[in-house]
Amino acid sequence: MAHLSLHELISMQKRSIRWSGFKARSNHAGHLIGVAEVADGHGITIPGVTVQIEIKAPVDASRCLYLFSLMQQVKGQRGVVYQLEVAPAEKRTHNGHSPIYGPHEHVGREEEPTPVTSSAVTCNNWKSSLAWFFLRVNVQAFPIEDPTEPC
Repeated sequence: MAHLSLHELISMQKRSIRWSGFKARSNHAGHLIGVAEVADGHGITIPGVTVQIEIKAPVDASRCLYLFSLMQQVKGQRGVVYQLEVAPAEKRTHNGHSPIYGPHEHVGREEEPTPVTSSAVTCNNWKSSLAWFFLRVNVQAFPIEDPTEPC
């Protein structure tokens, strides 16, 4: 498959395969990470492209930090194609030309992130935040355990 631009990769229909499930991240206590490979609409794996979901340990119970990412490896370098960062609305989450508070999204590394104002994307709504991510990156939704629910 030829190298696709970020926007081409985001817009094409995809599905995830071989979801790892959440595992403790070895270099960050309390963080969980899960990864899946990505296939195109015909089921052919897209080399170097993964869905990565990371749950960062909160400083206190009322906070969250979820990172929903579509990643691509090009020439040995892993980069963000698209990332949805979910955090409390009052938390400063990005320093830039204009600071951003709460949820925001990145397309690649070059573009400025944009705030996400959807009421579905919040710390206390894991399922809706996940569904919103799948919709934004055109990945067919698949069941992922809710790490915010007690076992």
